[in-house]
Amino acid sequence: MRKICIFCETWESGGIESFLNNVLSRMDLSGLELHLVAARLGDSVFTAPMEALGVRFFELSGSPRRVAENHVLFRAMLRRERYDLVHLNLFQGMSLDYARIAREEGVPVRIAHSHNTALRKSLLRPVKLLLHRVYAARRAGDATAFWACSRPAAEFLFPEKLLRERGFRFIPNGIDTARFALRPDRRDEIRRELNAEGRFLVGSVGRLCYQKNQHFVLEVFERLQSLRPDSMLLLVGEGPDLDALKRRAEELGIAERVVFYGVSRKVEELFWAMDAFVFPSRFEGLGIVAVEAQAAGLPTLCSEHVPDEAAVTLLFRRLPLTEGSAAWAEALDAVDPAERRDAAALVAEAGFELRDVARTIEGFYRDEAGSDR
Repeated sequence: MRKICIFCETWESGGIESFLNNVLSRMDLSGLELHLVAARLGDSVFTAPMEALGVRFFELSGSPRRVAENHVLFRAMLRRERYDLVHLNLFQGMSLDYARIAREEGVPVRIAHSHNTALRKSLLRPVKLLLHRVYAARRAGDATAFWACSRPAAEFLFPEKLLRERGFRFIPNGIDTARFALRPDRRDEIRRELNAEGRFLVGSVGRLCYQKNQHFVLEVFERLQSLRPDSMLLLVGEGPDLDALKRRAEELGIAERVVFYGVSRKVEELFWAMDAFVFPSRFEGLGIVAVEAQAAGLPTLCSEHVPDEAAVTLLFRRLPLTEGSAAWAEALDAVDPAERRDAAALVAEAGFELRDVARTIEGFYRDEAGSDR
């Protein structure tokens, strides 16, 4: 039995959690004992499915801010469990200290997996960015393998010199392409359920937060109303900006045409119902929802901050945020819903088929964790 520690700073219902749930659910876990370790375990839609797979969950201090306590508890856990491999899922450089601890405790395989390209907006962001750079420079070398969801994500976490010397493994955030393949029959049903019949339905999916930039989506939609009075906006997700976004929709006079849907376990059906997808992120590790939207055959309009790796079909279009909301509205107005076509096979051919990604990770777990200490 090979013991694997999968680490996250926090465990909630975000992109990293979704990625891990998706790949693990498609792996053959026989002969693997998987422990999910997090500084804090929050409520997550992915906990029960992963527990059903046999994954065991462990919480450190209960807060990512208790850094010293988390390090002590992590070290004690490594000594007790004697893992063959540690897979660190990271979004900032300070967490690379866990790679140092794993090295000091003799864990032979230490994966540092970068999922991000920037830090969230906050008053302490400049200080955090400085610390991020210092820790990345000092601690990245403690990892034995560099993984990233895109080249910008690799360049954000790993020093340039180490990347030149060691490179990195591109691990796409795979999707079940068959799940997203367009179903015209269900498209009509979902549109009826959303009261979107006869409307031009624009959608955006993601956590309601600074990074995903839904305030800009509202400004774009307000402009689109004058070009396309039949338009309707569907915002899928939850997050800290929800109340502010609702107030802003009221201020812009578009509240009656905006649906705040919340989270969904069947996001593919919402993609089928949409006519266009808009994704003006301020930063992205990859932007997997843009790939999902393309698999569903959606014209996908993204900011310049969405990495090139997400541009997997001709449905993808990039427009800088500096062009402004008017230009974005004009780009959406040019979309013809009658040209909607399925593109799931193209996304699979581009390397994003989930089973292939899961097979790659499983192979690494088995081959590397099976080596002698």
